[in-house]
Amino acid sequence: MARRRSFDEQEVLNRAMDVFHLHGYDGSSMAELTSAMGLTAPSIYAAFGSKRGLFEAVLDRYADAQREHFAWVLAAPTAREVAERLLSWMADQSQNLERPPGSLLIQAGLATGPESADVPIALAQRRQAIELALRERFEQAKLVGDIPIGTDSDSLASFVITVFYGLSVRVAGGATFAELRKIVEQAMACWQAHTIVSDANPPQRQYPTEDNPLGGRGRPREFDVSDALDAAMKVFWRKGYEGASLSDLTEAMGITRPSLYSTFGNKESLFFKALDQYQRVNMAYGRKALEAPTAQAFVEELLEGAVAAQLSDNQPRGCLSVINSMQGGDQSQVIRAEVLRRATEVHCLMVMRLERARIEGDIPTSVDPEGLARLLTSVLQSIATLGAAGASADQLRALANSTIAVWPQTRH
Repeated sequence: MARRRSFDEQEVLNRAMDVFHLHGYDGSSMAELTSAMGLTAPSIYAAFGSKRGLFEAVLDRYADAQREHFAWVLAAPTAREVAERLLSWMADQSQNLERPPGSLLIQAGLATGPESADVPIALAQRRQAIELALRERFEQAKLVGDIPIGTDSDSLASFVITVFYGLSVRVAGGATFAELRKIVEQAMACWQAHTIVSDANPPQRQYPTEDNPLGGRGRPREFDVSDALDAAMKVFWRKGYEGASLSDLTEAMGITRPSLYSTFGNKESLFFKALDQYQRVNMAYGRKALEAPTAQAFVEELLEGAVAAQLSDNQPRGCLSVINSMQGGDQSQVIRAEVLRRATEVHCLMVMRLERARIEGDIPTSVDPEGLARLLTSVLQSIATLGAAGASADQLRALANSTIAVWPQTRH
């Protein structure tokens, strides 16, 4: 890499980091990068070789900035304190107004396209290095008797990382510090290392690789409304509300702009109709899970459905709601507010289901349904964002299973 430096490298990398953090790799144009960095495009190419070279330098800078703090996390005297430090660290970011919220290793991989097909893989490798360090720390804890010798360090590290990145999504979505602390407290309340013990014959959970094909009613038109909405939904899903142009939408939907306006209204109205279809069809597993007879069955069906959604060939990875809850531009504030309002409705349904479970003696009376619902939402968001950022099927299944393993149960 060329060494011409007439600028402060760390400062310009910090500015580029903010752009990649807010807009993802694909969404960060050279115009935005040059404007933020205060450099010309030739200067950037001379210093970093390419946009991808700049991105790799930004990731290295990000790792350097976090290395000291992560070392402090791993140096905690007990495994439990390691987990609490890591999760509290992410929760504390909601109070840091100097940097964009959340984790660059998640945000930069959302809404990627052909230009950046290998970006999620690069981010996944860096996230995996963090999880491996955590696993090694838990292995050390077993050797000194800090946690039971039979503890499955892989599952324990997977659970903590799942909550950690779920918190990052909540931070990016504007969650308050109090809300984030509730998630941390509930995660630590679930910390029972002896419940995550390796099993020689673990139960085999079934994760379908694809959802049922889309149904939908079509009114007699020149095009099928349900199919058009499905196409629009996938554009919003991949690019976010602000990144989806009318040209992108009409091309994907196979209709003209006049047809779009006459059938769906404006772009905002189209998004809300697409969101309705997304919740009705793609999130049907959530409604089904709420009807499960026990809290254990509820969480298993919910997490299995979330993993299956990420493995489906019929839809993009990630989550339409999560991606659009983190959009930060002026155009999308109404969209973000509506997405968060709907998320609150779902949260209330989960709290009610868990409250019923507590009344029925299905979960311990000491469990806080509100906190447990926030923890579960954080895990679901983590599965979706890690899925979008390139996590493998085995990794996603491990996230679900590690959470199920620490689910609070009554003693009989």
